[in-house]
Amino acid sequence: MPGMEQKHQKNSKDKHMKELNTVGRKKKQHPFLWIFSISILAIIVVSFVGAPLIRGLGSSNNELIFGKYADTEIKYTYDSYFSRQLDSLQNQNSSNGTDNYQYETYQTWKGAFDRTVFHTAIMYNAKQSGFYISEKKIDKTLTQYGPYMDNGKFSPKVYNATPEADRYSNRTIFREELTQQQYLEDIGQRLHSTNELEFIKEMASTERNFRYIAFPVSKFPIEEVRNYAKENSKLFRKMSLSRISLKDNKKEAEVIINQLKENPALFEELAQNQSTDFYADKGGDMGQVSYYSLRRDLSSNDDTDTVFELSEGELSPLLKTPYGYSIYRSDKVSQEADIENEAELKTVLDYMLKNEKGLIEDYFIAKAEEFRTEAAEKGFTEAASDMGLTYYMTDFFPINYGNSYFMKQIKTVDNSTYFDTVSTDERFLTALFSLKSDDLTEPSIVGDTILVAQMINEKKTSKEEMGYMDSFYPYLVNQIQQMELNSTFLNSELLTNNFMSVFTKYILAN
Repeated sequence: MPGMEQKHQKNSKDKHMKELNTVGRKKKQHPFLWIFSISILAIIVVSFVGAPLIRGLGSSNNELIFGKYADTEIKYTYDSYFSRQLDSLQNQNSSNGTDNYQYETYQTWKGAFDRTVFHTAIMYNAKQSGFYISEKKIDKTLTQYGPYMDNGKFSPKVYNATPEADRYSNRTIFREELTQQQYLEDIGQRLHSTNELEFIKEMASTERNFRYIAFPVSKFPIEEVRNYAKENSKLFRKMSLSRISLKDNKKEAEVIINQLKENPALFEELAQNQSTDFYADKGGDMGQVSYYSLRRDLSSNDDTDTVFELSEGELSPLLKTPYGYSIYRSDKVSQEADIENEAELKTVLDYMLKNEKGLIEDYFIAKAEEFRTEAAEKGFTEAASDMGLTYYMTDFFPINYGNSYFMKQIKTVDNSTYFDTVSTDERFLTALFSLKSDDLTEPSIVGDTILVAQMINEKKTSKEEMGYMDSFYPYLVNQIQQMELNSTFLNSELLTNNFMSVFTKYILAN
């Protein structure tokens, strides 16, 4: 509020420069906390006189009704809550420098609408619960932060010179702002407790950093892929096929296949007119089909074998599928996959990643065990060097399950991505923070990677950083609560939302 800003202006220049230096240092050390500290310091200034944003809507005689919350209209009028939020957002957006005027206009009006719904819903809920702000508290706030200040102090002269209608309006504004503020504070206090904060601080009190070896399953050796393709060559056979897919009506399907037996040349025509799948427009032409993909479309492996044994031009019998019936025609006999072809091997690897991931994981777990044995004898870095493996390092972090914003984030120092999913793996996080010096974790499957890690160092989190949690934890909880409340209010059955229709008709039209 205005009075707060004037109080800050009393600081000396030397003190101000010292604070700037401290802020700059904290911004670099704690970028996330910096963002939220700016949010805390940012005060929503109530605009008592705002310039009209849209031509023709600046007059007190004009209003736009965007909907209702319960019995209260969500309404834009001159000097309304909606218009003040609109002015505030326009001032923010004017510095963005965007060339997309329509998008910026939409964002500004939609933001003001959302804020007004949020505010109106809180006023409604406060009234329903019997909540109120005392006149004494309003008086105190107005004399400390209201629009009647002169040189940072309340001025009776300014107050008396203010028209009575404006004084009434200002009082209403402050009453509503104080109601919203207190409502949100009360909810926030119910969401967290001192014990909860102490528990989180205990989790954050110790930090470790690690070195680790990663075996991503996507790096399965091409020679192993080739061996799998040889051992399972049937899966990767291919043939050119055409198909007619029919509804689950055997009598109708038998009529179609009998027509084909009498005149096979009708296949394309019947496919176009009778088939129910997306190959119909192509006369049933499926192109090249692999054995494993066809197997998914048929009810049994025997039926898949029947199709792949067809000679060129031969029709299959009527085959049952999960969706009805199908008739296949061989356009070219089946052939073995070319396992020397790079594209073919990529197809085999994709199949393995989807259907044989456990086999790939077992392969890398064995490799990880081999490394772990070597590291126990020679040391982590020497074993990695001898085996031609790259090792990575993390920054210091606490046991931050879920990468909670309340604590330092889990991240690497070399921009590698193999540790990205560690925060959601409780088992592996527990293993990391159970390690003793020089011990290694057992090979662990974390996401799509097998990891082996070793602790490098452990340290206590600084008092300064722990102190941040005292300040920021309640604030962050309140921010999360406000986001959830906002979503609840905007999706409430009490809300009649006509924003888009009114915006399109009256705002974009101007």
